[in-house]
Amino acid sequence: MALPFICQAPRRVGQGPRIIAMNIHQVNVSYVGEQDRLLMRINSVGGEEFRIWLTRRMALQLLPVLGKSSEQQIQAQLAPPDPATSLPQQRQQMVANFQKEAAAYSGDFQTPYRDAPAALPLGEEPLLVTEVSLTPLKDGKLQMALMERLPQRQRDMQLMMDPSLTQGLLRLLNQALKASDWLQAPAPLQLTEARGAAADEPTEPKAKPRYLN
Repeated sequence: MALPFICQAPRRVGQGPRIIAMNIHQVNVSYVGEQDRLLMRINSVGGEEFRIWLTRRMALQLLPVLGKSSEQQIQAQLAPPDPATSLPQQRQQMVANFQKEAAAYSGDFQTPYRDAPAALPLGEEPLLVTEVSLTPLKDGKLQMALMERLPQRQRDMQLMMDPSLTQGLLRLLNQALKASDWLQAPAPLQLTEARGAAADEPTEPKAKPRYLN
């Protein structure tokens, strides 16, 4: 099921924010080693693509909060069996809860992400997330606002996520975090000594390699 997605583009002089509405088709999260960041890409049913940068600090702060919000989102849609009802009705309610919970953890992770966007409404430069807010909504969706607050640019994006999409995003973020090795201790950097230019200079004992800690 397609979910509503709202993007607020940068403010222009004399104009209000430009609002773009779309339906989410796919989400992709990958680690980009050259930038040492996570790149989240979201494409729409119409072929548009929105790109988001997550730094190490932001990703590590977001994951536990998003995980807790996801658990609360799933629990909120599960109705506890009413002891005043008959046993068959209680069993039916338990089965319905099981089906809802299973649906939240299901998702299509096999279909390749579409890499040919028809348009980039925010441009090729991804939105660099500096602030995030998570708000549970009455309809059971979770609103995630991604904000870029830089001196030269301010942009906002909002994701309206049902439990399945929240769980899917959480899984993708965890996979990208594992690929980043951010949770591993950094390997020591070995420095090489410069050799003397003159061949007749006295040879000094070979120094032990030095490491930058």
